[in-house]
Amino acid sequence: MALTDFTPLIFIIVAIVGTFAQMMKENRGITTSRRIEILLSWIFLVIVGFGGIWAFIGHTFFADRVAESIGWPVGNPFQQEVGLANLAIGVLGLLSFRMIGSFQVATIIAYSIFMIGAGIGHIWQIITTGNMAVNNAGPILWMDLLVPLVIIMFYLLGQHVHRIEANPSLK
Repeated sequence: MALTDFTPLIFIIVAIVGTFAQMMKENRGITTSRRIEILLSWIFLVIVGFGGIWAFIGHTFFADRVAESIGWPVGNPFQQEVGLANLAIGVLGLLSFRMIGSFQVATIIAYSIFMIGAGIGHIWQIITTGNMAVNNAGPILWMDLLVPLVIIMFYLLGQHVHRIEANPSLK
């Protein structure tokens, strides 16, 4: 496995480090809902934002290399469309670092539909063609399926905790 096979894990590590650094900086009086908000912001910035832009660059400028790593035929023009979808989601992720609330919900929806759909596509390729290429059946498959679920879970948890913090009688 090459270092690029671990790129999804690098994005996760950077998001975690950024989260903890910001929490340390804001340590005094930080609420649980604020901690969750910080975590989500870093997930949006690094995993959704930078990850989406990274995928755009790969699918657009290194299309043949990426195609081979996924087990796709080289020269597939469809990659340009996948790259642009990744760019759109990446920009939403970058903006969601600071734009909270409904904007983040829209980003979660777009990201989740695209990534879970891609994950299902990877599984379909594994089942129907035996495609076990590293970027079809490796870490990217797990990222496609698990990260959207983690984002949804933390967003809903954050909303719940915020309501309880605002109205302690709801406990």
